Amino acid sequence: MSKPLLVEIKGVQFRNKGAYLMLLACLDGLKSLPDYQLVLSPGPNLPYPERARLGAWQKLAFRRKGIDLTGLIGKLPGVIQRLFKRYGMVTERDVDIVLEASGFAYGDQWPLQFLQNTAKEVKRFNAAGKPFIFMPQAFGPFASEQSKTAMRDIIQHARLIFVRDPVSLSHLQSCISPLPASVVLTPDFTVGLTPQANHEVPAIAKPYAALIPNSKVVSKYNHADAEAMRAGYVGAFAAAADKLTVLGYQVILVNHEGREDAELCAEIAKLSPCGLVQIEDPLALKAFIGGAELVISSRFHGAVNALSQGVPCIATSWSHKYHAMMSDFAMADFCIEQLTANSLCLNIDLLLASKDEILPQLAERAAQLKQRNNKMWQLLQQHLTPAANVNTL
Repeated sequence: MSKPLLVEIKGVQFRNKGAYLMLLACLDGLKSLPDYQLVLSPGPNLPYPERARLGAWQKLAFRRKGIDLTGLIGKLPGVIQRLFKRYGMVTERDVDIVLEASGFAYGDQWPLQFLQNTAKEVKRFNAAGKPFIFMPQAFGPFASEQSKTAMRDIIQHARLIFVRDPVSLSHLQSCISPLPASVVLTPDFTVGLTPQANHEVPAIAKPYAALIPNSKVVSKYNHADAEAMRAGYVGAFAAAADKLTVLGYQVILVNHEGREDAELCAEIAKLSPCGLVQIEDPLALKAFIGGAELVISSRFHGAVNALSQGVPCIATSWSHKYHAMMSDFAMADFCIEQLTANSLCLNIDLLLASKDEILPQLAERAAQLKQRNNKMWQLLQQHLTPAANVNTL
């Protein structure tokens, strides 16, 4: 009897619904493997009870700033590693395949050390003949020579890198050109997940509009003038809620992540009273979004959840990944780069005026993207089985 493959999924979590959807999309795609077992690393947003419900092995890892002992832990004597396994723990050495599904974590917006640690890990897996695969995500930019060097190591040693948009592709090309055939342009891979309503989905009289704010857009960690931006952002969403209410829609604020988004929803509701929904199950949340007549979303996967089900959506952007995703659905005209109350309300008017033309186009694009996802998984599955007699890490 052959040993089951241990597949680690990195960059996912349970609190952020987009990251949770990417975990579920990975698990859905892995069903084709005849025998595998899941590996997850502990983290504040990956608590043990929820990891255990998935039957996941717990990976022993240690990274703190410039210190990365994960590779060394994998070199502990076999007798110690076997003892760890009795308690459900494995080391990097045990992992056969890595699927990296961070979504957007590699670029100058994040600490250089994270990029460099990942480059070292990718090189270790390549040396052992084990696949390290980056699931569809955004990348870049890479301005410093240090970040370019680290990303170049990743590009040259990863088994596959699926890039979600042309801008990210150009950022990778700034590190190495021409890019190898292992770098593939492919859209977000959660579009094909089937929504599943449950007891968390409230019964709301239609028609309703779903508004999905994003605390990252006005985070003090991302913007020097965050306080002023927050007031304008909250005011724009409140103005949109007022307008939609006048037009006859029930307006529902949707918390797509956690505490920070909940606080933002509360601030908007103070200016324009509307309903609030917080659904923990990401597929149930997708079902709720799919029931809306229209959506306004600052969350990437909130917009994907809407558009993949044929629900017209206006996206407010804080990164190049939004415009690219909206372009995939032929909705680029409804991606707002400079958010104001006027720009948002104008887009509502334009969307409603062209809704009859948008709906069939959305259905066609969603079907095309799901087909491209299937091709992505077909390519990926060719690389999922590690070579026989690979070296150990």
